[in-house]
Parts: sequence; C-alpha cells; structure tokens
Amino acid sequence: MARSLTRNRNKPFLHITDESFLQIEEFIRWSETVGSAKNFNFGMNALVMFMAYTNLGIAQKMSAGPVDPQMNNAAAAWKVPVRRITEDYFYGWKVRRLSLGTWQLYNDSREAYFIEFGIHVGGARVRRPIRKLSLLRTLRALESTAVYHRVWAEIYTAGHKHFGFSQTVQSPVMGTFFGPGLGRRLP
Repeated sequence: MARSLTRNRNKPFLHITDESFLQIEEFIRWSETVGSAKNFNFGMNALVMFMAYTNLGIAQKMSAGPVDPQMNNAAAAWKVPVRRITEDYFYGWKVRRLSLGTWQLYNDSREAYFIEFGIHVGGARVRRPIRKLSLLRTLRALESTAVYHRVWAEIYTAGHKHFGFSQTVQSPVMGTFFGPGLGRRLP
C-alpha cells in the first residue's frame, strides 16, 4: 500500500507505506513498555494523522476523474471517479488537526455537498458518497498493516473515544457540517 498525496499538481509531499504504519506501531509498543503516556499519546496522534492522510489520498483518487470544464463528456457524469468541471471538488479535500489524536477529513468546496448527497437541479439524484467510500477503502487498506488491531479497538470503543478522525462535508447553504453529530456548527 503506497499512497502519495499532492499539495499541488506536481509534487507529492507525503509518501505513506505499510512500513510507515509498522514504525508507528513499534513506537507505540515501545512507549507502552516504558510507561510513558506522553510518548504513547504522540504515537497515537501520529497513527491517526497517517490514517487521515491515507484517507485523504484515497478521497482525492476517487475525485480525480476526467477534466471536463465545458461538460462535453456526458458519459463521465454521475460516475466515480468524479468528473472535474471546476476542479474545486478535487482540490477541496483537506485534513486538519482538531486536537491531540483527533484529525478531520473535510471538503470545503461548494460542489462537495451536491456530489455527496446527489442533489441536482434537473432532479437526477445520483449520490456519489466519496467521503464514505474513501473511509471504507482506507479501512480495507489498513487491514494489511500492523496497526489494524488499534483501528478496530478505537472504533469499537467509540463511546470512550480519545483518538480518531472524523469526516465532514460543508453545506453551502446552511454553513453546517455533517458527520458525527449531524448538523453541528463549528465554532
């Protein structure tokens, strides 16, 4: 599993492999044996950050359809990877740190809401839930890594969650974010 994330069109700024997750897992295990809570929190934060950036790479890959600014390619409409008319949706995927151990994947483009929920003026409602599908593909990609047991432990104990990442898509109309806690306004 090799993922390259791009900051601009030409240069990748992060290359994530299975070896990256193995090194993070070794650091977390070392911090557990030493008993250092600070190092454990640092390792878990790094793990969640790498998971969020892996999710970002998969979401961008699913959003990197054919470039069609004049909308001439009707065969590419309503498909995954998403057709790029303005390219705002593709470049709108971002990851940010909310707190220690909590990272968020979001898309701040106006098109994101309409693509995710299948809203169209003509009434054609074809959802392309890139956010949800990218999360599922991220979990499948992490199955082969050394940290997969930690991923499921965090999801399974969601009520007592200290580490994790969330996904949101901004509504252009209401300014609310959808994700865990639907309709929650950010400060």
